[in-house]
Amino acid sequence: MRYLAYLAMTLLISCSGKMDETGADFFSDVKFFWDTVYVDSGDDIIFLRHQLLNSDVSKDSKYLYNFNDRELTIERINLDKLRLEDKITFDREGPNGIGGSPGLVQANNEGLFTLDGMFQTSLFSWGGEKLASVYFENFSLGGSPMNGGEQVLPKRVFDVDDQRLYGLIQRYKTNTVVLGIMNLENYEISKLELESFEKLPDYHFQYSLGNALMNRMPLTSIDHVGTKLLLSNEITSTLMWYDTEVDSLFSKAYTSQLAPSQKEKEYKKEFASKEEYDAEFARFSKEINFMPPFWDPENKLFYRFSYQIVGGKAKVYLTALDEDLNQIGETKIPQLTKRPFRYFFKDGKVWFYENMDDELAFVRLSIEK
Repeated sequence: MRYLAYLAMTLLISCSGKMDETGADFFSDVKFFWDTVYVDSGDDIIFLRHQLLNSDVSKDSKYLYNFNDRELTIERINLDKLRLEDKITFDREGPNGIGGSPGLVQANNEGLFTLDGMFQTSLFSWGGEKLASVYFENFSLGGSPMNGGEQVLPKRVFDVDDQRLYGLIQRYKTNTVVLGIMNLENYEISKLELESFEKLPDYHFQYSLGNALMNRMPLTSIDHVGTKLLLSNEITSTLMWYDTEVDSLFSKAYTSQLAPSQKEKEYKKEFASKEEYDAEFARFSKEINFMPPFWDPENKLFYRFSYQIVGGKAKVYLTALDEDLNQIGETKIPQLTKRPFRYFFKDGKVWFYENMDDELAFVRLSIEK
């Protein structure tokens, strides 16, 4: 097995970030350590074509599940032992078939998982048995996305106990995004407007590529932690969340002392060529961009990355939030010079995906107080 773990650098971060009510900044006495580890694939090859975009980590952070759409398998990678443990094989058709165009795999709290396709979400056991399928054509979605209607965006939350499916819905006619709550018992759907998403249409880019019309919307995300469905987008630090226990929507705005709290500039929206689009998107990337928050279960904290691309390199910031989503600290991480891409939290560390000569590796950032 190829395994490399080394101490790359050690630093003590001290910054004048956003203070909590006691006047202390979370990062004032934090040390950051870096190391890199490789995953042993044995005699097999781990599927990295989609850069782990179609993967998820189990709720106990022991396993990484990576969907291979070429082989129709889910690769189960043991993160404690850093090795590919086995593969779960699926059929395209049949009673347990995954159907057409499945993509994102999502680990479920109940030891189950979902596969999200463009027009449906299916629930499976780890034995490969299909337990349920939710087809969006059975809900009032304002028409087909192919005809300018609505589409449930990838990454959805299947609540088995309450028989609900949650997802962000894009309205193509207005380029707006709302929260969709689908009741799986009576096939009714509720759509909630999201205040922090209202400016998304101002950053919708469109250009022609041959006979095709290409669209780029700001990135959005829905993330499930406890009873909270965290709703975020890349243009603002404001977070919204839907609490499934009280069926209510909440919002919280934040102020940073290190970087802007939202995008401010105006941008051209339509382009005659990809070259024009690339130039304008470079301007877009120079402004602040926000990543989805992620959960540290050991310390009951959320972290959130933000970044700016300047001169081809990223300025990366890390914000800490308590479990009630109050901001308790922020810092710049000068050692990160590219946009945080695919990452998760495990064992007191942020694990960043890296493809090193077609081998799966993780660069790990330890956060120690």
